[in-house]
Amino acid sequence: MIEGRLDSGLLWLGERVAYFGLWLAAAALLAIVILNAVNIVLRYVFFAAFSWAEEAMLYLMILGVYAGAISVAWQQAHIRIDAFVALASPRRHRILNIVATLLLAAILAPVVLASTRVVSLLFEFEQRSDALHLPTWIAQGVMPLALAMIVVMSLVRLFVHAPGGSAEPRDGSGRDGV
Repeated sequence: MIEGRLDSGLLWLGERVAYFGLWLAAAALLAIVILNAVNIVLRYVFFAAFSWAEEAMLYLMILGVYAGAISVAWQQAHIRIDAFVALASPRRHRILNIVATLLLAAILAPVVLASTRVVSLLFEFEQRSDALHLPTWIAQGVMPLALAMIVVMSLVRLFVHAPGGSAEPRDGSGRDGV
C-alpha cells in the first residue's frame, strides 16, 4: 500500500518536473524570438540595437536545451538505438533498460562533478559575462543542475516502472514504459 503511494507520488512528481521543463524550454524559446525581433526592429528602424541581445539569446538557448532535456529524459523521447531492445524478450528488455539507465548515470556522474567544480570556480572568481555583466556561474550552473536532474529523472523512472510497481506506464500500453 505504501509502496503504491510512493510509486504514484514519484510518477506524479516526475510528470510535473517534466512538464515544467517543457514550459521552461518553450518560454526560453519564446523569449529568444521576441528579443531577436525587437533587436531587428531596433537595428534597422532606429539604428540602435541592444548590445547584450546576442549574449542573452545564447544563455536562453542553453537554458531551453537543458530544461527540455530533463523532460525528454523522463518521457524517454530521446534518440537512441533500440534495435536490440525491440528484438529482446520482455525479461531481457527490462534488463537492457536497467543497464542503459545505469550506464547513463555512470557516464553523466563524472560530467556533473567536473562541471560543478567549474561552476564553483566561476563563483569564487566572481567572473561576469561581457555584455550582460551576469555572473557566469549562473549561466554555466544550468549544465550540472540539468544533467543531475536527467540522472535523477531516469533513475526514478526506472524505479517507478519496475515490475510489480503500481504506477501505470505513461502511454497506457501495459508495457514496461521504460
